[in-house]
Amino acid sequence: MNALDITSESAQGSLMNLINQLQGYRCPVCDSQLGALHQAREMMLGTRDIFPYWECTECGCLSLAAGLESLAKYYPRDYYSLNTRPASKMRELRDSIYLSPLSFLVNWRRRTDLDVIRRVRLRKYETLLDVGCGNGALLADLRALGYRAHGIDPFVSHSVYDQFGLRVERKTLDEVQGVYDVVLFRHSLEHMPIDTLSLARRCVKDSGLCIVCIPVIGWAWQHYKTNWSQLDAPRHLFLHSHKSFEILAKKSGFSIERVVFDSNEFQFWASESYQRNIPLTEAAVPKASHIATMRISAAVLNRRKQGDTAQFYLKPA
Repeated sequence: MNALDITSESAQGSLMNLINQLQGYRCPVCDSQLGALHQAREMMLGTRDIFPYWECTECGCLSLAAGLESLAKYYPRDYYSLNTRPASKMRELRDSIYLSPLSFLVNWRRRTDLDVIRRVRLRKYETLLDVGCGNGALLADLRALGYRAHGIDPFVSHSVYDQFGLRVERKTLDEVQGVYDVVLFRHSLEHMPIDTLSLARRCVKDSGLCIVCIPVIGWAWQHYKTNWSQLDAPRHLFLHSHKSFEILAKKSGFSIERVVFDSNEFQFWASESYQRNIPLTEAAVPKASHIATMRISAAVLNRRKQGDTAQFYLKPA
């Protein structure tokens, strides 16, 4: 069934039941009861299961409006963040150049994860905690270069070790002890409960930073609606507008210091595949020439602050 196909009698009945269940639903960010209901399909794996999302009229936040007993089935063993990759001396060399004053030599191949590290000018003696990092691919690269970086993720099957010791601990944020110079959420906060950012505040030094890389409401949501690839139902519990994230940051004890929009071609080709009822697992990656054109369009949206992903740099308030 299409995400908006409610023409059948059974589908109409299910929708009415859901609407009744959502009577009195409040936005988890701004507490408003004004909003609109959307039905979104799971399309990354292609199950096409339908999930209700509530779009807040006041702050613009999209939130998964019905709790699920378990999301485990939507995080298979081969989920991308749980994959590992072998060490590479070539990648280590390129990363060291990327994070050096000679970075212009390798800018032809962007690394948005390393862009974050470069942008905050992380020093090797400073501490970084990567929250929801899977098996810690970025951490492996940073640790190979001598950075004091490690991560946590409650969904890894076991804690991850490398030649430098413990890299990723199997634990939740509320179990973390100590404070860090940088706490990083790299496309993980949208998978977590709404109070996670306030938990992060106690883990950030008063002089430190919290960096949140997330999908954001912009042109892609307005254009594709429930076929927007970054909606990613039901894994993404909350999708923020700039306004809703600013409210959440303030409530969590942070102020927004800087926002960098970094969307890419994925918002176009994946969303258009979903429009054609093709899940991500079956979608064909466009030709290089088409990708180049889409990247130009993404860059235009980013300059207009309408890209569908962004990096928020937060200072303790």
